[in-house]
Amino acid sequence: MWFTQMCAGVLHLIIQSSIVRLLLLSSLPLLTAAQKPSNSSLPNVLFIVADDLGWNDVSWHNPLIHSPAMEELARSGVMLDQYYVQPTCTPSRVAMMTGKYPYRTGRQHMYIKPLMPTGIPTNVPLMPQYFQQAGYTTHGIGKWHLGFCHQNYTPTYRGFDSFYGFYLGSQDYYLHSKYYQYESQKQLTSGYDFRFNEAILQGPEVRGKYSADLFVQRARNIFQGVQQQKKAGSQTKPWFTYLSFQSVHDPLQVPHSYKQNVCKYRDLSRYFYSAMVSSLDHAVDQVVKSLKETGQYENTVIVFTTDNGGAVKVGGSNLPLRGTKGTLYEGGTRAIGFIHSPLLRKSGYTSSSLMHAVDWLPTLMSAIGQKGLAVSATDGIDQWSHLSSRTSSQPREEVVYNIKEKPFMAAIRVGNYKLIWGSRTEKNKWFPAMEQVENEVLCNITLRTRSKSVQSLEQTPRDMLTMDVLNLGIDSDRDYWEEEDQLAALQELDMELEQEEGSLVEVKEVTEEMEGRSERVKRGANKNMRRKWRQQRAYWRRKGRQGGKKGWKKNKGNKKGNKGGGGGGKKNKNRKKNFIIPNNHGVKIRSWGKSQVFDLVSDPNEKVDLASSRPDLVKMLQHRAMEHYLHLRPRDVPPESVLGDPVRWGGYYGPGWCHPRTVTLD
Repeated sequence: MWFTQMCAGVLHLIIQSSIVRLLLLSSLPLLTAAQKPSNSSLPNVLFIVADDLGWNDVSWHNPLIHSPAMEELARSGVMLDQYYVQPTCTPSRVAMMTGKYPYRTGRQHMYIKPLMPTGIPTNVPLMPQYFQQAGYTTHGIGKWHLGFCHQNYTPTYRGFDSFYGFYLGSQDYYLHSKYYQYESQKQLTSGYDFRFNEAILQGPEVRGKYSADLFVQRARNIFQGVQQQKKAGSQTKPWFTYLSFQSVHDPLQVPHSYKQNVCKYRDLSRYFYSAMVSSLDHAVDQVVKSLKETGQYENTVIVFTTDNGGAVKVGGSNLPLRGTKGTLYEGGTRAIGFIHSPLLRKSGYTSSSLMHAVDWLPTLMSAIGQKGLAVSATDGIDQWSHLSSRTSSQPREEVVYNIKEKPFMAAIRVGNYKLIWGSRTEKNKWFPAMEQVENEVLCNITLRTRSKSVQSLEQTPRDMLTMDVLNLGIDSDRDYWEEEDQLAALQELDMELEQEEGSLVEVKEVTEEMEGRSERVKRGANKNMRRKWRQQRAYWRRKGRQGGKKGWKKNKGNKKGNKGGGGGGKKNKNRKKNFIIPNNHGVKIRSWGKSQVFDLVSDPNEKVDLASSRPDLVKMLQHRAMEHYLHLRPRDVPPESVLGDPVRWGGYYGPGWCHPRTVTLD
C-alpha cells in the first residue's frame, strides 16, 4: 500500500516541480543586451567554504596550526577581521546564497536534519541563479545542506549547471554514507549520499576515496575543461564555482600523512582536528595551483569563508573569543574569511569594516559588473568597491547575529555595541584550546622542520588505507538541537510561572506544574539542565515558606478564587512581566531572558557586560532587534519523516518524499 501511495506522490511531485521551476525562473530579473558585458571581460569566481573552521584554527591566529597556503592567500589578499556568519551551517549557507538573513525565510533555527522535509523556499533566488543570469556557467562542488527532500530543493534545480558532492550536512569522508538515529533516537538508519548532477555516483573512482581529494579533482577537471576549450578555439563562458568542503566537520578522519605537520596533543580530538586543518590547507593549495596551471588565476576572484565557529566538542577552538559553534557569542559567529585576487586594486591588508555573509551576493554581483542585479538580496550590502579599493567608507553599521522565537534568542550589533538577549546555553563560556603536547621536544622539532609546503607524500585521491580515524562516539550536531529544545521547554514553563493575570501564583501549583508537565524535558536533560530545574523548584518552595509575609498564601476568603493572601489579588510588583509581542507574520514571542551588552572594540572577547550600567544601550539595541523581529517568519522545523528513510529508497538519501514550500518575499 505504501509503495503505491509513494509512486502516486512521486508523480504529483514531478508535475509540481516543473511548475515551481518555471515560476522560479520567472522571478529572476532579466538582463538586457546593454547590461551584459562581453564574456571575455568577466572574471571567474571561486567561492570556497570550510566547515566548522574556528577562529583559533588557522595559522595566522595560532602558530601551532599548519595552514601556510591559506595564510599566504589571506595575507596577500584582503583579510576580513570583522566578518560574521550565522551560528550553525544551514543558516549561514542560506545567508550566503540568498543575501537575506535566515529569519526572513524561516531558516533561523539550527540546521536541516537528514530526514527533515524542508529546504530553502523555492521562490527565493540563489546566488548561482544570478550568475546564470549574468551569462556564467555554474558549478557546485561538495556539501549542499540546503534541503533535498524534493528535487526543486537540490542544486541543479537552484541554479547550478553541474553538481558533484553530497546533500547532507555530514557523512563519512571515505564511504560517503551516514548512520543516523531519528524519531526521538528510537530508530537507526543508514544511507549513501554522493552524486554527480542528479545521478548517484558510487563507482570505485569515488567510494572509499577521501572527499577533499575528490572535490579538488572535480575542480581541476572544470578548470582543465575550460583550458582545453580555449586551446581548441571554442568560445567559453566565465564560470562560478562553489567549492564547499566537508572539512573540518566531524567525523574526525584524515589521511595519516597530515599528522606529521602538527604536534601530538594529549587531547586526541584536537590532534586529529589540527591534522584535518592541514589537509584542508593542502586541498585549497591544490585548487589554486590548478587555476595557475590552466591560466585562469589572473582573472579569478577567490573568496574563502567558514560557515560558523569551531565545534569545541570535537577539537575546534575559537580562543580568545567566547563561545563555540551554535552560540551567539563571537566564538560561534565571528568568522575566518578573506578575498584573494589579482583583480583587487588594493591588497595585502586587513579590513576592520563590518561584513556579514549576506553581503557576498551583492558584493560578487558588483565584482562581475552586475551591480544591483541581485534585487532579492535585501539584507546584503555591496562591499566590492570598499574592499577592492580600500576606501575609508564603512558600508555596514549593523549586523544581526540571529533572531529566533523558540527558544527566544536574539543578538544584534550596532556600531561597536552588541546585544545578546534571551535564552543562554551551557556553551556561553571561554573554552580552552586543548593543546597540551605529549612531548615538548618532538613538538618543537615538528614546528621547526615541517615544510612550508603542504605537499602530501601520497597520490590522490587517497583510499581508506591512508585513513586515520578517531571515533568519539557522539553526534556533535544533535547536541545543539537537544540543548535548545530543553531551553525552549524551560522557557515555556518559566513563562507560565510568570503569568499572573491579576493574581498571585500558588506555590503548590507551581511546583506541581514543574514536576508534572516538565517531566518529558527533565528525562532528556543533561546534568546542568537538571541542576537548573532543581534551583528553580527550590526558589518557588522558598517563596512558599515565606507564607503570608509577602502574600504568597492562598486567600481563602476571596470569593472570586483569586490566589494570594494579604494582597487581595493584586499583582506582585516585584515579579517581572513578560509581554506577548506579535509580528507581521503571526509569530508571537515574549521578551524573555537576560540582556547582555558588550563593547566589541574595547572588549572583543565579551568579558565586561555593560547592561546594568548602560540601560540606554540596552533599550536602543532591543528596539532595533524588535524592528527586525517584525519580519521574522515562523521557524520551518517540521518533524522528521520516515518517508525519507534511505531504506525506502534503495539505501540512498535523495529527493521524492516531500512537497516544496515558498514564502512571500518582503
